[in-house]
Amino acid sequence: MSDTKASETKKAVPQKAARKPGAVASAAPKKASPLERAPALGNAAKRQERRAEHRRAALMWNAVILGTLALTVVLVIAVVIRNLRPGPLPGEQVIPDEGRGVVAEGVPVTFLHDPPSSGTHYDRGAPWGLADAPVPPGNYLNNLARGGIVILYECETDCATLEEQFRAFLQNADLVESQFNQRKVLITTYEGDLPTPIVALAWGHQLNLQSFDEATLLTWYRRFVNRGPNNGP
Repeated sequence: MSDTKASETKKAVPQKAARKPGAVASAAPKKASPLERAPALGNAAKRQERRAEHRRAALMWNAVILGTLALTVVLVIAVVIRNLRPGPLPGEQVIPDEGRGVVAEGVPVTFLHDPPSSGTHYDRGAPWGLADAPVPPGNYLNNLARGGIVILYECETDCATLEEQFRAFLQNADLVESQFNQRKVLITTYEGDLPTPIVALAWGHQLNLQSFDEATLLTWYRRFVNRGPNNGP
């Protein structure tokens, strides 16, 4: 009985499969050595470096583009601010329009307001700048009609000082308007009577000044330049 159980127990134990002649046992996977891993690590580092270079280049171009846009915006704002027209000045007078007719030089013209700032005028104006001799209204109205300003003055003494101030004023770079690239200012003595020593005119507008005031004259110019009924150079 015991011999029978022992025999059954032996039969229940699984037997290893017999290795076939000539068969080679499978080897466990071999781990890569540090020397074998080095090329792969080097390639990964190069890829990371290239990606970093691309990021730096992108950041640099973004900075250049943003800087250019910011500079453009600043310049546009500066131009807009420079070209903003001031509002009415203290003491500014609006003179009724006396017409815009044009006649040949020499034809008699008359005006209701003295000094005139509008009305029938000649077909030829005076050169911009400080005139050597009095410019008649028929001529200087042509300058006003073309969008310039006219400064009339009279002086009994020390005219040289006042005229030197006018010459310096005419050199102001802010007088160069952008449309025709000119300083559209005519300064002349006046043969009639002026209410004040200096009178600034624009088409249909008048400003009386007791003395030379560069800031006020510049503001007057910015307010009315290129606003004449026959705007031109």
